[in-house]
Amino acid sequence: MITSTRAVDAESRKLRAEQIMDAAAELLLKWGYAKVTIDDVARQAGIGKGTIYLHWKNREELFYSVILREQLAAVEEQMEAMRRDPRETLLHRICRMKAVAALRRPLLKAVVASDLEVLGRLMKSLTATDLARLVGTVSLEYFQLLIDHKLIRGDLPMNELLYGIGAVTIGFVAGDQYLGAFGGLPSPEKRIALMEEAVERTYGLPPTEEALEKVAPAVIALFETSWQSYRDYLSGAYRTDKGASE
Repeated sequence: MITSTRAVDAESRKLRAEQIMDAAAELLLKWGYAKVTIDDVARQAGIGKGTIYLHWKNREELFYSVILREQLAAVEEQMEAMRRDPRETLLHRICRMKAVAALRRPLLKAVVASDLEVLGRLMKSLTATDLARLVGTVSLEYFQLLIDHKLIRGDLPMNELLYGIGAVTIGFVAGDQYLGAFGGLPSPEKRIALMEEAVERTYGLPPTEEALEKVAPAVIALFETSWQSYRDYLSGAYRTDKGASE
């Protein structure tokens, strides 16, 4: 079957957008958001500045897409793991996967740690977006599913539950700079194991096979549905039919 010209063009645009985001991500980690310009990204990607504006209206949209791509990739990995093993929907396993993703993906770690040196003013934009609200909403629905199926404690107000789990997981991912002076840090693998154990012991309840069979499809569906609009948003970056502005 002969591939249509339109399909080839669409694939070419997608590859070019990925190339631009790769360049932007590399510079973001190297120099920080405040210092990286569209000109810098264009040079790094080996393209003209105007080509970037075919995909994104401005610098903030470009870097928002870079962060979103990292988060979506981590979510896809989580869902794949949950499809293979229902136990991966348990709270301590979800937290473990998030921590592993953050260690493997420096941009995600910067977001989790609110690293202003890397993200700068972009961090304020990220926390004010619908994306931040989505993460909070999904967390609420996810925790409620686990409570309903007696897979985590149900004796705490939801705000206390959210705060406690957030404090534990963020502390293990982002606490290196504060805790390294106390005799040296454990290995990344050991830190993740300690975090997983802390979450399970503090908030988890012994799972039954029946509960896992019921909750796993619901959690996967929640993730799938909730993140679809952001897949669509990122797909929009692959098109070249949008206007541009400085």
